[in-house]
Amino acid sequence: MKNLHVPAICVHEPGGPEKLLLEEIAVPVPEKDQVLIKIVAAGVNPIDWKTREGLMHYPLPYIPGVEAAGVVMAVGESVFGKKVGDEVYGAIDGAYATCAVAQSELLFRKPAIWSFEEAAAAGGAKTAWGALFDVGELKKGQRILIHGAAGGVGHFAVQLAYHVGAYIIATASEANMDFVASLGANEVIDYKTVPFETAVQEVDMVLDTVGGDTTDRSLSVIKPGGVLLCLVQYPDSAKADEAGVNVAWGGTKTLVAMREAHKLLEKGLIKPYVKKVFHGLYSAAEAQEFSKYGGPGRGRIVLRVSDDR
Repeated sequence: MKNLHVPAICVHEPGGPEKLLLEEIAVPVPEKDQVLIKIVAAGVNPIDWKTREGLMHYPLPYIPGVEAAGVVMAVGESVFGKKVGDEVYGAIDGAYATCAVAQSELLFRKPAIWSFEEAAAAGGAKTAWGALFDVGELKKGQRILIHGAAGGVGHFAVQLAYHVGAYIIATASEANMDFVASLGANEVIDYKTVPFETAVQEVDMVLDTVGGDTTDRSLSVIKPGGVLLCLVQYPDSAKADEAGVNVAWGGTKTLVAMREAHKLLEKGLIKPYVKKVFHGLYSAAEAQEFSKYGGPGRGRIVLRVSDDR
């Protein structure tokens, strides 16, 4: 594949969606422990547009995207358990491209019953698993409040908490309340009409995927010694200390989290949901704008990169 070039989205400087440029790049060559993947579908996440806008540091230039699903095109000499033609999904940096390389251990076989779009939407499972179990150590019988429960991470968090036997209180828009209840939530609060702090008390844990004033407001509903797991921002430290609440960054994505999430996904015990699919790399800007402004979620946003699978 030497000297071959393929389309990709490139960012050379921070800014608005107009900074997402469709260019030609050389087909990357996998190192000995890497896999070259033909990208079929890529997940579209808030981190994508936040990085593009310069809110999160990333060396320039770069290709956006952190997760995808596709087909193995080549493997490095030290790779075992994966071969050309395998359909895989997982953590793939530079996923807004026709081809990308990834570490072999970060890729998992795509269940045959899934579409590539569903596989590309599965990344939120590892984030949710890492937050709830790596960091929060959620256990059966504990009470948890999950904010943004219909979103790309939230809908996995509800399913995972249900699987472990926790009591789940969730916030969502009215349009998504039935959806969240179907995932296993015991109580669902319409955050637009009911201030959650008036309806919830004495929870062991809060998973905050929303941020804004939701973060500080959550401190009042957690029992002393409980934990606020943050995926967007930290609360005011003085307020957290005053409330006697532990605060932890929940955005861990360990290999253990990836493997454990994959086991549950493969068994069908948790399921990815896709909110909207955008077609073609030329739709990358539209997809990121939808991620930013598209309103309450019901699963993940996906960019379909290739239509020939």
